[in-house]
Amino acid sequence: MTLSNYDFNGFTINLYVDEQGDWLAHFQEMSNISAFGDTPQQALEELKIAWELVKEDYQEKGKAIPIAPARQKFSSSL
Repeated sequence: MTLSNYDFNGFTINLYVDEQGDWLAHFQEMSNISAFGDTPQQALEELKIAWELVKEDYQEKGKAIPIAPARQKFSSSL
């Protein structure tokens, strides 16, 4: 399974292996959203669950779900 199999709303995902051989996946733009797994795929699956929970929390609080910087529209007053 590759990153293209997951919908992280345009956020950049970093994958690392730690000293114990566990995999860490986290959002580059929101490093407080992360997950661990024994394999890269497990870390991504856990990150997918964490992202869904974060989005659910934002919705329950009536807040806008964060948008990846790459997807934000910029306006300029030149």
